[in-house]
Amino acid sequence: MRLFKTILLLMLVAGIVPTAMVAVLSVSDTGEALVRNAQELAQERVKHLSLKTRNLLDEPVRAVAGLAAIPRFLELTQAEQQAHLRAVLNQRPEVMAVTVFSAQRERLPGLQAWAESSPSEVSEHEARALEILKSGAANVRFSDVYVRASHKQPAITVVLAVGEPVSRYIAAEISLVGLTEVLNQQKVGSTGFAYVVDRHGRLVAGAPGLGQLEPLSDLRGRPAVAQAVASGSPLIQVGNFGVGDERVVAAYAVLEDRGWGIISEQPTMLAYRDAAVMQRRILVGFGVALLVAAALAGLFSRNVTQPLKGFTAGAMEIARGKFGVVVDVKKKNELGELAQTFNYMSQQLEAYGQETTRLYESLEKGYLETIVALANSIDSKDSYTRGHSQRVGDIAVEIGTEMGLPRHELRYLHYGGILHDIGKIGIIESILCKQGRLTDEEMAVMREHPAIGDSIIAPVTFLGPVRSAVRSHHENWDGTGYPDKLKGEEIPMLARIVACADTFDACTSTRPYQKAMPLEVAMDILNKLKGARLDPNVVDALRRVLEKRGVRVEGQRQPVKLAS
Repeated sequence: MRLFKTILLLMLVAGIVPTAMVAVLSVSDTGEALVRNAQELAQERVKHLSLKTRNLLDEPVRAVAGLAAIPRFLELTQAEQQAHLRAVLNQRPEVMAVTVFSAQRERLPGLQAWAESSPSEVSEHEARALEILKSGAANVRFSDVYVRASHKQPAITVVLAVGEPVSRYIAAEISLVGLTEVLNQQKVGSTGFAYVVDRHGRLVAGAPGLGQLEPLSDLRGRPAVAQAVASGSPLIQVGNFGVGDERVVAAYAVLEDRGWGIISEQPTMLAYRDAAVMQRRILVGFGVALLVAAALAGLFSRNVTQPLKGFTAGAMEIARGKFGVVVDVKKKNELGELAQTFNYMSQQLEAYGQETTRLYESLEKGYLETIVALANSIDSKDSYTRGHSQRVGDIAVEIGTEMGLPRHELRYLHYGGILHDIGKIGIIESILCKQGRLTDEEMAVMREHPAIGDSIIAPVTFLGPVRSAVRSHHENWDGTGYPDKLKGEEIPMLARIVACADTFDACTSTRPYQKAMPLEVAMDILNKLKGARLDPNVVDALRRVLEKRGVRVEGQRQPVKLAS
């Protein structure tokens, strides 16, 4: 628990000291928060206003667009058409006039309705609609903001194309009085204000903080307005604008389909009054806190990381197989106890490793003895072949060593040489022990022993790599062997080596049908079989073994010994 208490104390000190200092400074003076909050509030305010502005413009447009959804509108009676037009004016008070034009951009007689509009305003509405129709082919088009003469109110005209191809156009005049009311109700601090300008920088609505400006007053001289009009970006932007006492914290967003700017302004002097003082205090506080935290962290790291380096080095040694490594940590805490546990574990691993090695060697010895017993059970059926399997295994290992095979493959090669004829267990003794040459039928039966041997050892997992030597040791280099007619490099390397060793032992051992050959004669025969039955590289390796170590024949049915 001592280490836990130490770590806990250090964490508390390192965490509480800087946090407490920052908290005290923040509570005593919220200057920094004013800067951040003023900008965040301005962004949220503009975001909220842009959504309201878009809804105020889109809702009447959707109501007018509803006329396009009326089935066979042009086939209705004029009274029914007029009723639909009047319904739009009744539902949406901000819609001041609605006019339907043909696909040829001509006003359809009788398809017009207006509310509180003079004949001159209606005529101006038609003229604006026709001007918009000449400007392009968009499905929804808006006019610039203008002021209705009778009410001194800002308004816009919108034209919607109906059908594909276009069958008619619907034009509507929409008052922006509702937008003015929304902006006038928006509070921006104690002295701030919000307003909307069009794509030309003219006032559309709002701006009570700028005095009693008339709609369409030119505001391009204000930095925030100029920035909004110039950028055209739909993203909300916030920053400081202006110089001297005119500086304001402003945020703006642009309605990209109309080019309007929604702008919120608040005097910088009020928003950032104590920001500089607060920043200095916070910097000093953080500086002191960082020094304290750094000192404590350094002390903590030194007390913990040095012993851990020893553990890391010891663990790496164990990972490399060097058991018994001892870590020297003299601390009287949990790290010291951990070192003792680590050292005990290392010593136990060393003992377990030694025991495992002995068990593995004993197990491998038992496997080898079992394999030799299996091979002897085959060789014992014929006095002429007694010891043949063991000799083939020994010779195969000599050849594999000369060819540079790794240790584990030499072990498999040894097993494969001993077990190569294990399949003869399944051959009847009358054929297996026949003294003369075999008939074609008997030879066909005899040629089944590689496949039989493969099926015998297949269930034995640790003999899996040996199966190729058992099954393919009678495959010929030229593809005329059996049982799979493999050719050249298709024949597994272990099988090629066992085949060479098997042939060599057959030539140098006495059989019912031949006497043991001298070494020179046997090697001549193997040389003749190079490229036909035997792999040339394997035969050459056998010759090098004989040249380096010598061979002596001890008599009939005696093993061929390769001097070590």
